[in-house]
Amino acid sequence: MMDFFKQFDTYSLKARVFPALIAGLPTLALLFMLVPWDRIGLPHLTASAMGLVLLFAFADVARRTGRHVETKLGTRSTPEQWHRGNADVAEGAKDRYRAFIADKLKLPAPTAEDERTDSARANDFYRSAGNWLREHTRDTRTHAILFGENITYGFRRNLLGLKPIALLVNLLVLAFCVVLLWFRPLYFAALPNIDEKLVIIIAAVFLHSAYMLFAVSKGAVRDASRAYGTQLVLSCETLMRQPTATTPQAGRKRNNNG
Repeated sequence: MMDFFKQFDTYSLKARVFPALIAGLPTLALLFMLVPWDRIGLPHLTASAMGLVLLFAFADVARRTGRHVETKLGTRSTPEQWHRGNADVAEGAKDRYRAFIADKLKLPAPTAEDERTDSARANDFYRSAGNWLREHTRDTRTHAILFGENITYGFRRNLLGLKPIALLVNLLVLAFCVVLLWFRPLYFAALPNIDEKLVIIIAAVFLHSAYMLFAVSKGAVRDASRAYGTQLVLSCETLMRQPTATTPQAGRKRNNNG
């Protein structure tokens, strides 16, 4: 199992695999509880392989559905945090950061008047600023706080993307457990402590569904996006102290933004 996790980098593990693991927890619990582990054989190898494949599939789905959530909510790209009047970053600092980014992009920074009368052009500049900053903050050792905020955002975004799937699968797991308890098929009835295991899984389904319904929300994703956007703007401070702001050399840790 540990070898399986080693194939993922830090971002993929925490922002994609962990949401997949949380979303599919009752399903994985059902899979492993219905296999007798008092003796190792083909069923155990099959169950383990199925569990890993299921986790990998959920991780892939997490990324795709997370991207859909991002597009729908308009998160991660937060040009409004550059605007004058936005309190996330101090005004004096933003003035310096605009001048710094304008020099790097070779474009004039929007004025206060531009933000009021031509917000589309101003936001286009600020989106370009965000893209430039993402490309120049990929060294996760130098920009560890930004990397941590990006992981938090990716985790919440991808878990929200998996929410409908997780609730649907929970419903199927619940129905399957009720059928086993009611009809008691011969194979499953012969498994040790099957009634206790099924009751545990049913309880897990209810608790897990409550977590997905109430803790996994659009608001949580927006909060994480705002925290990440703020830290991205503040990363100008570090870049301004460097002799030259260049893309990190190949081979160094990368800040994954997907």
